[in-house]
Amino acid sequence: MKTTPKKPKNPLFNYLDILITLGKMGGGRRLVTCTTSELGNSIGISQQSTSRKLVEMENMNLIVRNYSQRGNSIKITPEGIANLEQIFTDLWMILTTSGRVISEKIILRGKVITGMAEGAYYMGQKAYQNQFSMVLDFTPFPGTLNLQILDEVTIRNFERLLRLPAKFISGFKDGDRVFGKVFIWPTFILLNDEKIPAAIVRPERTHHSNQIELISPMSIKKKYGA
Repeated sequence: MKTTPKKPKNPLFNYLDILITLGKMGGGRRLVTCTTSELGNSIGISQQSTSRKLVEMENMNLIVRNYSQRGNSIKITPEGIANLEQIFTDLWMILTTSGRVISEKIILRGKVITGMAEGAYYMGQKAYQNQFSMVLDFTPFPGTLNLQILDEVTIRNFERLLRLPAKFISGFKDGDRVFGKVFIWPTFILLNDEKIPAAIVRPERTHHSNQIELISPMSIKKKYGA
């Protein structure tokens, strides 16, 4: 009789209690000092188990540690924060679709403008393309539709949107060029009474506060002359 192998549990879940505790102490922003006994007592496990977990977390690049007579100085790494962000986003998406939290309906209006072709360049990067296809329900066209915000209502709505949890794709390095993280809010474009699947994208390092960048499975400009 064949048995179906169990899907391995995400190993990050073994360390969530410590990551959350460190985060509450400020460990996402700076080094925080505590002993393994203090940390273990705060989450209800032994000092030995805490020490073992901290070593494993270092090996997984979830934390960095310095040692002193006062104890461990610990900080959550960017990779550790990214893992927490992804879990938070997954939980938020589950809650909003289960009816336990009311999803916000945000309407954004803008004028289509011609960009600097930066969107096509970045969307054309293979490392980005592969991640977009995994995170979204569609494979994006290699380019962006740029909207200029013209009214105060949309500015306020856009600012509200940016405060909501977002999906994201990780940055990467290609030679000497560094490509940063990109935040994503799934949405749709309403055009001629047709709903077109889309997503608002916003690079981690952006200079535009009054522009909206959209991606979709097709070139909106070519198909609709937008």
